Amino acid sequence: MYPIIIAIHGRGNKLPTTTLSAHWQQALKHGLQRYNQSQLHPQIDFKMAYYADHFYQQPLVLSAATTTAIAQIHTIKPLPTYNRHDKEQPIPLPTPPYWATKMAEWMEDKFNLFSFISKPFLKSLLPDIHYYFHDPSYQRAVEQPLIKLLNQYQHRPIILLSHSMGTVIAYNVLHQLSRQTTPPQISTWFTFGSPLGLTSVKGFLPKITHQPSVKKLATPDCVTEQWINVSDKTDIVCIDHDLSDDYLANRHQIQPQDCYITNHYPGNSHKSYGYLWSDVIAKYGIPKVTL
Repeated sequence: MYPIIIAIHGRGNKLPTTTLSAHWQQALKHGLQRYNQSQLHPQIDFKMAYYADHFYQQPLVLSAATTTAIAQIHTIKPLPTYNRHDKEQPIPLPTPPYWATKMAEWMEDKFNLFSFISKPFLKSLLPDIHYYFHDPSYQRAVEQPLIKLLNQYQHRPIILLSHSMGTVIAYNVLHQLSRQTTPPQISTWFTFGSPLGLTSVKGFLPKITHQPSVKKLATPDCVTEQWINVSDKTDIVCIDHDLSDDYLANRHQIQPQDCYITNHYPGNSHKSYGYLWSDVIAKYGIPKVTL
C-alpha cells in the first residue's frame, strides 16, 4: 500500500488552497528531480491541511504575492545540476560555540530568561501562534483540517509535512490522535523551520496536549518510524535548531533527528518552498519513480 502525503502550512496569509497545494507539490518534485533524478510515484496522493482562512478573510492573490509566494508554478527556477554521485560542498554557516549554547541553556533553566523575552516576541511577530495558544475556539478551528485528513487516511501509511506554525499544530494534533483506539500511523514526520524549540512554545505544549504534569515533552506515539526536523541556521523562527534534546522518545523509540540545510529560497531562509526542494526529502524514504 502506497503512503499518502499530508501537508500543513505555516503561519501568515496564504494563496488559495488549490494553488498552495500545487506549489508545494511542484517544490517537492523539483527537489526529487534535482537530487535523485526521480519523481513522486503516481499512486502517492497529496493532501493539504489548509487553515489560513480561519485568521485571514481573503487569501493572497498571485499579482500581490510576488515577494511572498511563487507567482506561477513554472517560475520555480532550476537549481544547478546535481550529480547524485558527487558530494555537495555545504555552505559554511556560523554556529555559536559549544560553551555559549550550554550557558544559554543553563540561564534558561535557572532564570527563565528567554521565556520572558520570547513571549512578547510571539505576540508581536507571530500573532497566529499567540492566538493559537490563547484562543481555544481558534485552536480547535485550525486543528480540524489536519484532524479530518489524518483520520480519513488512518489506514494508510502517512508522510506528514509540516512547516513553521504547522509543526506546532501537528504536534498537538498527533498527541490527541495518539489516544484514539485506532490512531493514524505517521511513518515519517517532517518539521521544517519549526518553533518547537522555543521556550515560550514548549511552555504551552503540556497544557494544550492535556499533559499538565508532564516534566519532559515527548514524540507523539503515532509517529512510528522517523521524525526529521529540518532547519536553516539563519532561520530566526527556529532559533533553537536542536529538538533532539527537548523531546523524549515515544513508545516506538522515535526521537527527533535534527538535520541542517541551507534554504536556497532567494532572500528568505524560512520559506517553505526552499525547505521542500532541499535534498532532505530525497534522502528520507518517500517512494519514487526513477526518470
